[in-house]
Amino acid sequence: MVTMTLPDAVTQTVILAAGNGSRLTNMPDAVPKPLTTIAGVPLLAHALAQARAGGCVEAVIVIGHEGARVRAAAMSMSCGLTLTFLETPDPSAPNGVSLLAAEPAAAPAFFLQMVDHLFDDVVLPKLVSAPLNGYSGRVLVDRSPAGIDLDDATKVRLAGDRVLAIGKTVQPWDAIDAGCFVLTSAVFHALRRVPASEPRTVSSGMRQLTARGLLGAVDVEGLGWIDVDTPADREIAERRFQRRATVSATL
Repeated sequence: MVTMTLPDAVTQTVILAAGNGSRLTNMPDAVPKPLTTIAGVPLLAHALAQARAGGCVEAVIVIGHEGARVRAAAMSMSCGLTLTFLETPDPSAPNGVSLLAAEPAAAPAFFLQMVDHLFDDVVLPKLVSAPLNGYSGRVLVDRSPAGIDLDDATKVRLAGDRVLAIGKTVQPWDAIDAGCFVLTSAVFHALRRVPASEPRTVSSGMRQLTARGLLGAVDVEGLGWIDVDTPADREIAERRFQRRATVSATL
């Protein structure tokens, strides 16, 4: 597997927005998960704003469930980015299948964002603040998670900035995967190496990189974030982002 160095600037993001989000959108009048609003703003718009603030000029959005509706909504968002849409072959498949669908449009180095992860501030520059130093990618992690469902979280075991293990059942663990990455094209080779006996998730691809010592990590350094998977998560995110909006309006 070939490793790559980062270009002077990473200006493309891949946003996975293909799943049906059944735990969040099981109501009859629910919208597709990427269009679920937090503080009046769709999750996809939050992700696009994060990308633009992080220096991106292009977003590759992988769609699937109600893809036409998500695409139309994204095209109406004034995000200041060039948008490219690719469709996953199976919206019900694990998210690694969606990431593989992005390969034809992916730059040699790109950010990867999960559409349902929200952050209190801009985090993408943290991933590229230092050279990859032989790694094929870097994951954003939280060494001091607060308010996170640890049973459902993806855990990471570390040795310095090198990832030794990643997955929901990792024990012992040192940090939680915060759902953002900078990756090179080596990740697509890694995903294709995932054994047939294992679901092809993003984490399974990261385990292939980890087994070869090719995945690094950088800490969020106390920056708040949330993975919006359930109605309870959405309520927490609503309170957090409504409070931020109120504070901003008074400054």
